[in-house]
Amino acid sequence: MSALETEIARLSHKDVKIRRRAVRHLFEADNPMALKGFVKLLKNKDIWFRNKALDAHRKWANSGSDLLPLMAANQKLVGELLQRIHAPEIAKQLLENDDHIIRSFAAQSLKSFKDLHMEFSLDNHHSVRLVAAQNSIDEEIISRLVLDDHSSVRSAALANASMNEIEISSKRLEEAFSSNDPNLRSVVASMAVERGGEILLRACIDKNPKVRKAISEKLREKIKSVDDRIMEIVDRSPEIVTRWLRKKHDRKSSNLRWEMIENTQIDQRIRSKLIEQMEGKKRIDTSRLEPLFSDESELVKLSAMNLSASVSELKGGRE
Repeated sequence: MSALETEIARLSHKDVKIRRRAVRHLFEADNPMALKGFVKLLKNKDIWFRNKALDAHRKWANSGSDLLPLMAANQKLVGELLQRIHAPEIAKQLLENDDHIIRSFAAQSLKSFKDLHMEFSLDNHHSVRLVAAQNSIDEEIISRLVLDDHSSVRSAALANASMNEIEISSKRLEEAFSSNDPNLRSVVASMAVERGGEILLRACIDKNPKVRKAISEKLREKIKSVDDRIMEIVDRSPEIVTRWLRKKHDRKSSNLRWEMIENTQIDQRIRSKLIEQMEGKKRIDTSRLEPLFSDESELVKLSAMNLSASVSELKGGRE
């Protein structure tokens, strides 16, 4: 008999000291083949041995057949182990468990099974619905989950829709944007950039920094030149367009920048920043710059004069 088999046999010895010593030796040997010896210990009257049997399964279980003995002993541990062991039939059994933690583990292990996403989305606990929100690409499921009672589910569904370009109706997006959660509104705002229209304009007047940052980042990513969306935003939130215009000096962008600078209805700090964006550029329409020397805003006037001096210096250096 091999040393491994000898120690496994000792797990059934009448002397508790020998049984404990065998457990210690088997763990030190760290041989997955020892797992079979711990199955009977799952039902041992001594809690120490039962816990060691659970530890052995945590350590060595690697197949569905290894998990079967645990179904009667500790289904929560089965759920945990399913995160690394592929055993879909066992996972489907755990979906019937009353414990939402166990159902959540099972759902996570079955996330690639599209036919189960609807079931996940209708679960009474948000941790299971969250799995559907993160993994389903079904328009009906995601459209419903963007209005879920739990914020984490709503956010995940919206992020999923944005990443996978899942169509969400404008009405649904507007309802989602009514949330008090700025993280959720940020996701909606990011999606609104591509959608355009009233939902984008509504997002642009949101004062939360996270929402405004989301819009700015999405604008830089998706919009490369002045279009209808940019022109709509100018009237509602010129500071967002100002950030978008940074480092943009093509003809359309330059024309829009000048129009905003010359618009005295726009805040002086924004106009000043727009002027500063032209620092270091040689091709500047000085005929539009000179009238700003007498602007009512001292801040705009100073920025215009500084830019004029910079242009003169650049031209002098070139000559």
